[in-house]
Amino acid sequence: MSNTRLQYHATGGQLFILFLKNMFLTVVTLGIYSFWARTNIQKFTAENLEWAGERFSFHGTGKERFIGFLKAVGIFIVLFVAMIIIQWVLRFIPIPYLSQIVGLLLYIAVILALVPIIIVGGRKYLTSRTGYRNLRFGFDGKIIEVAKIYGKGILLTIVTLGIYYPWFFAEKEAYLQSKTRYGNTNFGFSAEGKEIFFLYLKGFLLSIVTLGIYYPWFLADVQNYIWNRTSFQGKKFRSDITGGKIFVNFLIAYLIIIFTLGIGFAWAVVRLTKLFIESVSLEAEVDFSTISAQPDTKANATAEGLEALAETIETFLS
Repeated sequence: MSNTRLQYHATGGQLFILFLKNMFLTVVTLGIYSFWARTNIQKFTAENLEWAGERFSFHGTGKERFIGFLKAVGIFIVLFVAMIIIQWVLRFIPIPYLSQIVGLLLYIAVILALVPIIIVGGRKYLTSRTGYRNLRFGFDGKIIEVAKIYGKGILLTIVTLGIYYPWFFAEKEAYLQSKTRYGNTNFGFSAEGKEIFFLYLKGFLLSIVTLGIYYPWFLADVQNYIWNRTSFQGKKFRSDITGGKIFVNFLIAYLIIIFTLGIGFAWAVVRLTKLFIESVSLEAEVDFSTISAQPDTKANATAEGLEALAETIETFLS
């Protein structure tokens, strides 16, 4: 196997034990342990991921995630109380439905404002806690810049009934990748919205015609397209996964889960993860002598807490 190809060393048995531990402790602690459980999975994945003879590492903790969640709850309560007070004051203004309209607009504004905060904060946290060869990754994106990209992208995607999404995807990925770095060296990404549009159009149409059978080939096309346009130090990544491999492995994973009554889920996950990860390689070895540390001391888990809170609220409401 090429020294520039990613390798994944996890086993289904190891992941199964970790799943059991996470589920048991999450139930016993009434959900509180879920922050540690998520961290355990990310540590497990990183420590079993190898490139060029070195393993990755993840240095996040459940404690900082839990604290981030509590901070997010505090922020949410402050915003919620402020919105209630504003709506209560507006009720004294004799304009029909003013309170309801302003309340709705405030709710939309808060949601739109939180999206870029969660994206930037979450990416900063995850990259700053991920290491390789004693150096950390990082993300230097700005909330206002992400807000502009997402605001424009979401609006035009809605107005064009989804047609603009490939161009939105190309722009946001180019920004997020260009602001993501390993040490002091940034990644790169270059894609064309038109190419992504035809890629999605082909996948959508053929998936319908084949009653969904083509979907694994569509997934392969998307993964290969994204990785083949991602670079580091000017060296391009390569992905050679095929739809046939995805189809066969999805089928095997499905049968494993069905015939083991769900017990084999961990083995299915490892099988599919290994398939997707080990299809990726870099065209040449990295020159580590030019890379130096650039730690991000401001990254924290508050944005992840906001995301977790949003997911909790959504689950409760559903």
